[in-house]
Amino acid sequence: MRIFGPTSFRTRLLIGMMVPVFVIQCFSLAHELLDHKEFFLQALEDECALVLRFASEALARPMWDYDSRQIQSIALSMITEGHTAQVLIFDSSGSLTYTQQAAGYSPAPDDLRNSHDITYSIGDKTHVLGRVQIALPMSAIAAPLQAALWQHLMVSAFVLTLIASTVYWVLSRLSLPMAELSKTMIDLRNDRFEGEVPGIERNDEIGMLAQALSQLRDNKIEVAELRAESDKPPRREHKRILRALQSTRDGVLLADETGEVVLCNPNAEVFFGNAKTGRRLNFRSWLDPEQAQQAETHVLRNENFAFEAQVAHSLSGVVLNLLVRGGPIRDERGVYLGTMLLASDHSDQARQAEKVRFLAEHDSLTGLPNRRLMEQTLAKWLLEEGEQVSILLADLDHFKLINDTLGHPAGDALLQVVAHKFEACATSDVQAARLGGDEFAILVKGAGSLERLSNIAERLVAEMSMPQEINGHVLHSGMSAGIATLSGPEAKPTEGIRCADLALYEAKRAGRGTVEIFHEDLETEIKRKSLLERELRQALDAGEIRPVFQMQTDLKTGDIMGFETLARWHHRQLGTISPAEFIPIAEDSGLIRELTYQIMTQAFQTAAKWYDMGFRGRVAVNLSPKLFGTQVDEFVNDCLFETNCPASAVEAEITETVVLASGQSALREIQALQELGITVALDDFGMGYSSLSYLQKFPVDKIKVDAAFVSKLPESGETRAIVSAIADLGHALGMRVTGEGAETDAHRQLLKACKVDYLQGYFDGPPLAERAATARLFPTLSAHRQMPR
Repeated sequence: MRIFGPTSFRTRLLIGMMVPVFVIQCFSLAHELLDHKEFFLQALEDECALVLRFASEALARPMWDYDSRQIQSIALSMITEGHTAQVLIFDSSGSLTYTQQAAGYSPAPDDLRNSHDITYSIGDKTHVLGRVQIALPMSAIAAPLQAALWQHLMVSAFVLTLIASTVYWVLSRLSLPMAELSKTMIDLRNDRFEGEVPGIERNDEIGMLAQALSQLRDNKIEVAELRAESDKPPRREHKRILRALQSTRDGVLLADETGEVVLCNPNAEVFFGNAKTGRRLNFRSWLDPEQAQQAETHVLRNENFAFEAQVAHSLSGVVLNLLVRGGPIRDERGVYLGTMLLASDHSDQARQAEKVRFLAEHDSLTGLPNRRLMEQTLAKWLLEEGEQVSILLADLDHFKLINDTLGHPAGDALLQVVAHKFEACATSDVQAARLGGDEFAILVKGAGSLERLSNIAERLVAEMSMPQEINGHVLHSGMSAGIATLSGPEAKPTEGIRCADLALYEAKRAGRGTVEIFHEDLETEIKRKSLLERELRQALDAGEIRPVFQMQTDLKTGDIMGFETLARWHHRQLGTISPAEFIPIAEDSGLIRELTYQIMTQAFQTAAKWYDMGFRGRVAVNLSPKLFGTQVDEFVNDCLFETNCPASAVEAEITETVVLASGQSALREIQALQELGITVALDDFGMGYSSLSYLQKFPVDKIKVDAAFVSKLPESGETRAIVSAIADLGHALGMRVTGEGAETDAHRQLLKACKVDYLQGYFDGPPLAERAATARLFPTLSAHRQMPR
């Protein structure tokens, strides 16, 4: 029976020779140990006898004289000068008279003990005075015995090593050629024919064996070449198939009819858990129990199957997404031969699909859910039985101004800060989202969602009202929010969003920086807005919206310097509708261009007639901010051409919103209007954001002080100082200044005192229809000559 596995001939021979030598050395060592022990024991007995003889003679005289001090001295010298560990002295009656022992001595049963009589001779008579007994411990010989043993061990080890080295060297010289021949024979058995047969040049028995082996090698090479020629195409095909299976990115595993794996490429070992050639196919080592049970059932039934599975990489532990396909292997007669498994790694595609899904449902800048995911979540929560969902819509105040003044990187950084604040509110029943631009949303579900969302909104609005430090800039923004609540599976998500958006609009209209909760009055307002939008379309089609003209007079002379065109709409059922109500509807619905076109062409026709009649003032028309960015200069020029109106008879009024909304593009369009010959006036001046700074960037021809300032002139010295400063600044920049909303003589006098150039307001009269304005402008002409029909 082999104990140590296969060993070489040289090793077995060395072991066979060294084991007897080792056994002989062990017996020799044991014999030497016994011999040394006997020798040291005999020496100890001789020492004991000698010590007793000398001790009895030395103690005779002191014992006769009862000299106890001398007895004690002799006993002590016995202890200190030899190996004696204990001395006992007895008198003639056998009584112990004196005892002495070495320090630390503890009597042991195997100690050497002996005694001797103490006699004293007087003449020819001998008297027995007593007996002396001593003990010599066996430990006295232990040290020399151990030293002798170690010396013999070292000598034996040296001899054994010398013998082993000599034998190993001799055997190596004898067995090395045999070992080389054995290696050559193994190579031949495995069809490896590289290299020469060693020892073929020798003339002894080894040389004869090498020559015979060389002849056998040549014969095998010849046979292998003949076989290779006949098997070359099938072997090449088999090798190509095997190489393809080994190099494919898919996992390929073949198992025989008993379930034992017979082929397993490297990727199959990674995909299929502990799969190895020679092991049994084990689905449970890499699949969850349910999938493993299904796969085992298909294999038992010899059925084809396919499924997707998430498995752990057997080396890295990374989770892989696999498409696993399997089926039976049959021969040409349909006999079942085993099972084949194929696995394709779709992890990259799955990760890419997950990334695409995430990007489709999340905002790329902030990582928050986008509008699509928010709407899906809202619909899902509403379908859950008994759930109430509250919706918050919010946007930042003056965000476009931040983008225009500091650039989009600062705006993006601010959006990320806001997103972080919104994301901090998210829980399992609270979702935050970015809808686009500076619009954000929060959904809260469950009982009390409105109260919870109101608290969240108030906190966020308060936080955003504080200065935000972004990229070294301290930004003052702010936020407005609107909230609406839905409940039940029949509620429509779009309706909830619309209501929240309406509440947000109301919050911004109320002054920004507030939270508004949707209520029925807002619903009434939105219904009226929808009604007015429909009616406005019909009014534009029917031409029911007409212009009126409000005079602008020179404060110094009282002469009429121009008119501002105002739109008026009188509905047959709803009555007169204020421009403050229908113009925002036109802007939001996209009707503002058509509305502006109708008012502008009528105003330009009137201006052309007045110009032909000798009036050299200007007729002003208001241009909505919505028109800018759409080549408004070409739009105005087309109207001038269509009405044959000179540009010098026209003035375009713009609000500061144009400047804030369009930035540099507004400057180009203003300059294009001025190049047409049109005067450009900045309306509602003083009520916007950083108005004074924009006067230098956007050099208009006229500025109009807002009516809010004019109304406060009589009672506010600060307002008078502001209006005076505006007038001085306008004059310094080469602009004319008009005061709007003057209703009393006090307003006129104060505007004149503030050095304002023109006055516009009810002090000169209400806005006039075209016929009345013409009569006011040309009082000496008859009515039929002023405006021919």
